[in-house]
Amino acid sequence: MNIQQLKYFIEIANTRNLSAAARNLFVTQPTLSLALKKMEGDLRTTLFTHTDKPFQLTKTGLYLYEHGQTLVTDFDQLIADIHLMDDESSHSKKKIKLGITTLFSMQFMKEISLFLSSHPHIDLIIKQDGSPYLQQMLMDDEIDIGLISFPNLYPDKISIEALETSTRGYHVYVVMPDDNPLAQKSVLTFKDLKGQRFSSLTTNFMLGRLLLDRSSNFGFEPNIVLHNDDLQVLLHSLRKNDSICILPIEYQEVGKSDGLSWIPLKDKYDYFPIGIALKRDAHITNDIKDFIEIIKDN
Repeated sequence: MNIQQLKYFIEIANTRNLSAAARNLFVTQPTLSLALKKMEGDLRTTLFTHTDKPFQLTKTGLYLYEHGQTLVTDFDQLIADIHLMDDESSHSKKKIKLGITTLFSMQFMKEISLFLSSHPHIDLIIKQDGSPYLQQMLMDDEIDIGLISFPNLYPDKISIEALETSTRGYHVYVVMPDDNPLAQKSVLTFKDLKGQRFSSLTTNFMLGRLLLDRSSNFGFEPNIVLHNDDLQVLLHSLRKNDSICILPIEYQEVGKSDGLSWIPLKDKYDYFPIGIALKRDAHITNDIKDFIEIIKDN
């Protein structure tokens, strides 16, 4: 006998009617009848008599009914308590909202995984976007901490501590199909890029802003044929659109770039250091401090 069969039995005893009990339990009458027969077989006793009125409890049936109700009530309460504990446990998890770029999330995946495994009480909510956008989110309290690149666009509102680890920043390269004439050069400047078609990050990213600002400084407006913030989409578009793109060389290790050449860009902004960004008036919890220490161990 199991708890479900016991519930069936109690409902039959309450209604004294097999069809009414089946209707209340949302099962078919044959299902209920078979369950009752199985119970009586397992217990080796009869639970109801049908001498005068149907479904009159026998002595053993009455005993099972009186004690069974307590068992069912306790069982249902046990399940409810377990669900409540589970809900409270998930609701009691502390949240840390992390802003990070796609490249950095790949570079620091090991450290992020280590933090999550060592801090099971933390729900790490990750927002991936470009550094300029993430700096704005940090100012607006939409994230608690950022792993982003310089420059600091809001020095009065946020601080960025440069990382002195194995991953300190990224170097800017120009990516293009192998058959682009620029692919034969060993180094490029913005002056060399005039007249090219560009697939570009948006201004949510430092490199999207770099393309617009430095092209203007060199006296031309870039011909941007595609804006997209997915690095792999940009790489895929280069041959299709006969375009070039400005990207971190560090992404080459994880991105699929067959048939593409990566040429270093020589410019005063050809390297972007990265750091840990916090709002200046923010309360830094011990968990956030732990996260920062793990990142610094990179």
